[in-house]
Amino acid sequence: MIGFGVFARVERYMSEPKTAPACYGRQHVAGTKAIPSRGSRDRGGRSIDDRFPNFDPDKITLALRVCTPLSCPRDALKEYRSAMFWYLSSRLQHTSNLYRDYGDLGLMRAREIFRDPIDARVEQGLRERYAAGIFRLNDFRQNHAAVSIIVLKGGDALRPCRIGEPAEED
Repeated sequence: MIGFGVFARVERYMSEPKTAPACYGRQHVAGTKAIPSRGSRDRGGRSIDDRFPNFDPDKITLALRVCTPLSCPRDALKEYRSAMFWYLSSRLQHTSNLYRDYGDLGLMRAREIFRDPIDARVEQGLRERYAAGIFRLNDFRQNHAAVSIIVLKGGDALRPCRIGEPAEED
């Protein structure tokens, strides 16, 4: 039993995925609500287009500057991974919420929301740092599927799993 557990951890560390999964996270049912027009606000003054409050572009920009594909010291890598974790967590939650409420129209809106220059820099930065060998896809435990999708397929392929669809390809 212990040997199998050690083998599973070593196998995950040693093997790197060659293809990205089709989706990330737990399974969701697509919503059927009518999607509001761009920029429209609810009674609380929020729009579905607003990013979550924990989105911190300054932290992301700083992390991209100190951990480059040419040089990424250990402390800079730690800050980079932390910034990517919080960025991805916010983006994935927002995308999942839009899908759960509005279905495929929500996914289309999420693709529009996450087309800002900061998002393009994050996605390109992930691909460049991966290609430079600064991190491995398996290094991201919490957002493994999302990082794999962005690096191997691109940000437009990012979507939550649907009911009956496995998150990771076997």
